[in-house]
Amino acid sequence: MLEILVALFLAFIVVWGLTAFAGEGGGVVAWPVFLLFFFAILAGGVWMTPVGPPLVGVYFVPFLFMAIFIALFWAAAPPPPKGRRRTDLSPPGSTLQEDTQVRATGLGTLFWLLLVGLAMVTLFRYAASTGAL
Repeated sequence: MLEILVALFLAFIVVWGLTAFAGEGGGVVAWPVFLLFFFAILAGGVWMTPVGPPLVGVYFVPFLFMAIFIALFWAAAPPPPKGRRRTDLSPPGSTLQEDTQVRATGLGTLFWLLLVGLAMVTLFRYAASTGAL
């Protein structure tokens, strides 16, 4: 179970690095990103072939590869668009506000489904490696 601590440490380092050096927003916005990075690093690390020397029984190189890959992928992504002021040109009775709310709810649902899926993949790997399945 030391893999969990390795993934927590690497996720913290990646989120801290992105917040401090890449200019990403911090605070409350960083927690969902931290959870996403943690579960992605943990799932990728346990499923990759062990490489490198074991340190206290943990092959940390696959976790490090996943952390670097995710950090580079996140840093290469374009920044979200800034909120622009625009005049309301929509006709009366338009559903523009309702569409925006539905889109945000849909992305939130997909985010939590992704986290649950990553957790299930990790648990499945642990169950398969202990012979429980």
